[in-house]
Amino acid sequence: MSGNSGSRSGAMGQSERTRQGYSTTAKSMHWLIALLLIAQFVVAILMPDIGPKTVPGTLINLHLSLGVLILVLMAARFIYRQLYPVALEMTDSPAWERWIARATHRAFYFILLIAPFLGWASASAHRFPIDVFGIVSLPAIAAPKASWALTAGDVHGYLMWMFLGLMALHAAAALYHYFFRHDGVLQRMLPAGRK
Repeated sequence: MSGNSGSRSGAMGQSERTRQGYSTTAKSMHWLIALLLIAQFVVAILMPDIGPKTVPGTLINLHLSLGVLILVLMAARFIYRQLYPVALEMTDSPAWERWIARATHRAFYFILLIAPFLGWASASAHRFPIDVFGIVSLPAIAAPKASWALTAGDVHGYLMWMFLGLMALHAAAALYHYFFRHDGVLQRMLPAGRK
């Protein structure tokens, strides 16, 4: 009896933790941004190296447009999170796990809200027009060949490689919780009904 009761209470506890998940809106923004970031990294790898004489082509224009779209979505997600906060970690997780979860998410927001502006400055310094999907044209935010903006482009690249490492850590942690901890962390961000 006590063994079965413990199993039921454990299952109920996991179910309850899973229900402390994100709203449909938060999940949609999370996965949409994730897909856009994957596409952005593919485009970044395929597009030519940018130098003083680089002429922007389709891939560079797509990279700039995706960057603006990701920035807008991240800003919307940040505002939404302030309005509808959800705990990042499970309350029964070890302190070090909770610390890493908070630090990683803060790094995500910092990089994805700052890096696009650095890329925008670099594009301005290279005289690249930013025509977002042919719909909206954005003004230059740096003078042509401005040294600070060219440096911003380098920092942009370093930050995005750092972000790629954080994405890998984030995915590995989610899979660890799913396959080894069985604590419902991954399920909180999955579509309803997915276990």
